[in-house]
Amino acid sequence: MKSPLRISFLLLLLVWATPMLAQQALFTTNNRLTGKVLDVTTNQALPFASVAIFKQVNGKDSLLTGNQTDEQGIFSVPNLPMGSLIARISFVGYQNFEQSIRINQAQTDIGILALKPDASTLKEVKVTGEKSAIDMTMEKRTFNVAKNLTTIGGTAENILKNVPSITLDESGNPSLRNMATTIYVNGKPTQLTLSQIPANQIESVEVISNPSARYDASTTGGIVNLVLKKNRLPGYNGLISAGIGNNSRFDGTLNLDWRRGKWNLTSFYSINATKNPVTGYVYRTNRRTDGGPANYFNQNTNISLDNTFQSGRIAADYALNSRNALSLAATLVGGAFNTVSTQPYDYRDLYQTVTSSGNRTTIPHNSFTSLGVEFDWKHQFARKGQELSLVTSYSRNHLSNAADWNTTALNADGSAQAGFPETDKITGRTNGNQVIAQLDYTHPLGDSAKLEMGVRSYTYIRDQQYFFNKLANDTQLFQLIPSYSQDARIAEATNAIYVLYTRQFRRNISLQAGLRLEQSSLHGTSRLDTTTFGYNYPSKTGQNWFQSFFPSFALSKKLSETGEIGLSLSRKIARPNFRHLFIGIQANDRQNITIGNPAVRPEFVNTAEVNYNKTWGGLNWLATGYYIYEDHTIKPFTQPLATDSSVLVTTFINVKADIRYGFDNTLKFNIGPNLSAVANLNVFNVILQSVDVRNQLVSYNAKLNLTYRLPANMSAQLTGTNDGKSPSLQGYREAVRGVDFAVRKGFWQNRASLTFSINDMFNSRRFISIYDQPGAYQVSMNRREVRFYKLSIQLPLGSDTVKRNQRKMERPDVDFSN
Repeated sequence: MKSPLRISFLLLLLVWATPMLAQQALFTTNNRLTGKVLDVTTNQALPFASVAIFKQVNGKDSLLTGNQTDEQGIFSVPNLPMGSLIARISFVGYQNFEQSIRINQAQTDIGILALKPDASTLKEVKVTGEKSAIDMTMEKRTFNVAKNLTTIGGTAENILKNVPSITLDESGNPSLRNMATTIYVNGKPTQLTLSQIPANQIESVEVISNPSARYDASTTGGIVNLVLKKNRLPGYNGLISAGIGNNSRFDGTLNLDWRRGKWNLTSFYSINATKNPVTGYVYRTNRRTDGGPANYFNQNTNISLDNTFQSGRIAADYALNSRNALSLAATLVGGAFNTVSTQPYDYRDLYQTVTSSGNRTTIPHNSFTSLGVEFDWKHQFARKGQELSLVTSYSRNHLSNAADWNTTALNADGSAQAGFPETDKITGRTNGNQVIAQLDYTHPLGDSAKLEMGVRSYTYIRDQQYFFNKLANDTQLFQLIPSYSQDARIAEATNAIYVLYTRQFRRNISLQAGLRLEQSSLHGTSRLDTTTFGYNYPSKTGQNWFQSFFPSFALSKKLSETGEIGLSLSRKIARPNFRHLFIGIQANDRQNITIGNPAVRPEFVNTAEVNYNKTWGGLNWLATGYYIYEDHTIKPFTQPLATDSSVLVTTFINVKADIRYGFDNTLKFNIGPNLSAVANLNVFNVILQSVDVRNQLVSYNAKLNLTYRLPANMSAQLTGTNDGKSPSLQGYREAVRGVDFAVRKGFWQNRASLTFSINDMFNSRRFISIYDQPGAYQVSMNRREVRFYKLSIQLPLGSDTVKRNQRKMERPDVDFSN
C-alpha cells in the first residue's frame, strides 16, 4: 500500500475512533457536571468564572465543591453525589446566577448559562490597563502590532523588521536566528509574500522558535504566525485609516465588523502603493592565478520599484450551539510589483583604463492575483479539554513573468560591439493551487495529562512557464534559449500524522513528547526536454523511512511564580522552495546570473534549546541557548560561466553541513512610569562546510525598541536594528543597520490617532555582500527601501461598546431571556 493511502486510512481511523473515545469518556467518568457560561448581551464566553456546587443540609446550603470555566467558558465539576444540588455562577461585573440541578447519571450537561451584566458595577468600571508590547513564554513570544507605531500603514515586512530575533534579507525573506523561518497566517501556510500582507490587517505576531511535533516538520527556522484581526465587540464597529508619504506612497484601509447572536462577521479592504527609487552597485576585481588583480568590472544600478497591491478579506463565524462552531473566510489579493532598472557598466584593465562600456535597461510587466478560501470546524465535548477540530484551506495564485531587456555594449572608441545592442524578451506565467486539510483531536487523560493526535494533507501543484527569448539581429526574430527557460508542471505533496503527549508532574515539572511521520514528494516534468526531477521520502522501495520520522521533546520546571527553565529538542526537514528549483534567470545583472537547480534535495535539521524565563517586577528576561545542525544543507554556490569566465552564475546545491550555536536574549522592561523598552541581543557562531570549503564567523543581531508616553495622549517610539556580519559559503554579508521613528497623537478618547513616521532615519539600511574566491573579489550592494516620511490617520467606526451596554442595561424593557 502506498504511503498516501496509509495516511488516508489513518485519517479515516481517527475520525471513526473519535466518537468511541468520547463515549468511553462518558462511561468512565462518574458524577460529573458540565456546562458553558456566556455573556447574555454579547453571547461571548466568560473565562475563569466561578462555579460553586451546594447541597441542602438541615435547611441550609452546604458547599460541596467547585471549579472555574476555561478560556472557552466551559466548566467541568467532577466527583458529585447523586441527587438534587444547586449550582451558583459568579463573575466580576455580572449578576450571580443560580440553578437547581439533579445528578442522576454519570455525566450531566446543563448547557448554556447566560449571565447578565450588573448595571450598578458597570457604571463604575474604568479600564486603565494596557496591553503589553510583547508577551514571552517558554513556548512562544507574542508581539502586539498595535503597540508598534512605525508599522502603521505598512506591510508584514515592516512589522517583522521590529520583531525580536527576526532578521530580513535583501529580498525581504525573514530568518529566525539566521535560519529561514516559515510564515503562517492564522496558523496556516500562505503563498503570499510579506510585502503582500497589509500591516493594518495583523493583530499580533507569534514567534515559535522550536515547534513541537504538532506543527509541520518543515519549520526548521521556527514559525512566525501572523494573527489577523478579528471582531470581538457586539454590534457594528470598524476602523478607517489612510496614509500618505513621499515617493508617491499612499495606503488606505477599511475594517467593517458586525457581531450579533451566533454570528460574527469581519471584513477588510486595503490598498498600498509606492514608487520607490533605490540604488545598487557591483564592483568586481578579477584575479590572476597568483592572486593579483587582472582587470575590473564596475556597474551601478538605478531602480524604481513601482508597486501597487490591493487586499480584501471577509470572514464569518457561526456558533451552531455551545459545542460546535464554524468559520468561513475568503481572501483576494492582487496587484503589480515591477522593478524598472537601468544598469550602466564598464570594463577596465589593470591600469583602470576603460576598455568597454554599456548599459542594460529592464522593463518588467508583472502582475499577480491570489484567491484563498478557508473553512474550519471546532467541536468541544462535554468533558473539559476534549476537543476535535478541522482546518481546511484552498488557494489559487497567478503570477505573470514578462519583461523586456535591452543591453548595449561599446568599445573603447565608442563603436558598438558585434552582436549588440542585444534585445531579450521574457514571457510566461506561473499558476499554483494549494490545498490543506488538517484534523486534530485532544483527549484529556485525567487532570494532569492529555493526548493530542492529528492528520494533515498538503498539496501544491504549479504550472510554471518562463521563456527567455533573444532577438537575432540578422533576422529580427526572437529565438528561445532553452538553457535559461522552463516549462514544467511541479507537484508537491506532504501527508502527515502525529501524536503528542503532555503531562504535569509534581514539583511544577512539565513534560511534552511527540512523534510526527511525514510522507513527502516533489515531482516535476519539463515540457522542453521531457526530463523529470524530484524526490520521495520515503521512497517507493522502502528506503529513507528513518528520514520520515520527526520527534520532539520538551521538559520544563517552574522554579517559582516568576521563574521557569526548560529544554526542547526536535528534528526537522527543509524542502527546496520556488527559487531553489526555478531554472529561469532570477537576476538580470549582466555579469551575475542566478538560476535554480531542480536536482536539489531536502535538508535535515536537529535543534536543541535551553530556555530561562524570569520576571523581576517590571523586568522580564527570556534567555535561550541553542545549537542547530543542518545536514545536507541547501546553499547558494557561485562559479564562472563555462562559456564566459567573466560571468558569475549562482545556483543552489546541497553541501555537507551548517552548524550554528548561540545565546539569544530578549528583555522587556520599564524605565520610569512613561518609558518602556524591548531589547534583543543574539550572539552566535556559524560554521559552513562543503567538501572543500569551510567558512566560520562569530556575529550578533541586536534590536532596541523605546516607547515614551507624552502628555495629552501622545507617544513617541524609536526602533533601532543591527544585523551583524553574516557568513556565506564563499564570502559574507556586511552588517545592516537602521533606525525608525514615529510619534502618535490620540484623540476621541484615544480611539482615533494621527501618526507621523520616518523609515530608516539615517538612510543606512544597505545590504552589502562580499564574494571572495581565488578567481574574483566582488562587492555588491542592494536595497529594499530608502528613507521616507509618512503621515497616517486612523478613525473608528461605531460607538463605544461599554457605553452602549450600559445604556442597554438601564432600559427597563430589556428582555434578557432572548
